[in-house]
Parts: sequence; C-alpha cells; structure tokens
Amino acid sequence: MSVLLWLAAGYLLGSFPSGYLASRFFGRQDIRKVGSGNVGGMNAFRNVGPVAGILTGIFDAGKGALAVWLALRYGGVGGAPLAAMVGAVVGHNWMLFLGFRGGKGLGTTLGAFLVLEPLLALVFLGLIGVGALLTRDTNVGAGLAGLAQPVALGLASAWDPAWVLAGVGLAVAIAVRHAPDFAAYRAGRRRMV
Repeated sequence: MSVLLWLAAGYLLGSFPSGYLASRFFGRQDIRKVGSGNVGGMNAFRNVGPVAGILTGIFDAGKGALAVWLALRYGGVGGAPLAAMVGAVVGHNWMLFLGFRGGKGLGTTLGAFLVLEPLLALVFLGLIGVGALLTRDTNVGAGLAGLAQPVALGLASAWDPAWVLAGVGLAVAIAVRHAPDFAAYRAGRRRMV
C-alpha cells in the first residue's frame, strides 16, 4: 500500500469513537455535550466516570498501536507506519463518524509510539510532565509536548526526513486541538481537557 493509503487507513482507525461509545454505554449521555465536549479519555473520566474514562484511554491508545502494527506488518518499515500513526492521530482528533469532532490525540500518539518505538512513548510522557511542571497546567504541558514531536522524532531517527515530517504532522494535529488551552493559559484561565 502507498503512504497515502496507510494515512487513510490510519485515519479510519483513529476515527473509531471510543469515548462516545463508552459514554453512551456507561453514562447514557453524549460526551460531546458534557464537560469540555472533548471526546477523549480525560473528559470521559471526569464527566462520565472512571470506568468509561479508563476504557476510552485504552481504546484510544489501541487505535494508534493497531494502526502502526498493521502498517509495520503489511506495509513494512519506512513511510507506512509513520503515515498510519499520523493518520490515526488526525482521525482521533477529527473523527469522521462524529462530524469531525474528537479528542486531542495524546492517547493515540502514546499507543502509536509504544509499537513504533517504545522509548518515544517514555519521552512523550516525560515531555508532558516537564511541560506541566513548567506551566503548572497539564493541558498546556500536553500541548507543548506535542509541539516538541519534530525534534523528538528527528533525534530518534538520526534526523530521517520522513520521521521529522511525521513529527510535524503530530505537532500540528496536537497543537491545533490544544490551541484553546494555550489561549486560556495566556489569559490566566484554566481549562478542562
């Protein structure tokens, strides 16, 4: 399969609406209408319940992991797993099946990294932690960790252009979804995930 097909396949996998289904099953409500309106695990945890939130997080990570695993198995090394990873994160953030609403891409990115290069998952979590400590805001910290992805993937691959480009794709997808958090932080307000 071409890189574009793996990007599309990742997008479709990422569009699986884990948080929406979990909130309907456990809370009998539309997660898009509670809390922040975000379809990710943290909003589900805070506003639907711990079980819904944990399951959403697991499934969100699983989407990224499955996309990369399938691309590695059937597309080989190179651009296929990177395209599938970026596609899954974009699909999670702008879900085809929910009118292009979604989450913020953190769990899906983490799951993809666990399969692609497990050390990147640790680096990603570390960057989120450092960003949260520096800003005293976990949402902004997560957004900053997203922005660091071109450098993180560049260092992990000895600056392979395909990896850096994938990092740019992740950075854009995560930063766009965190833009309201950046704005709220600059204005001195706190935001829920």
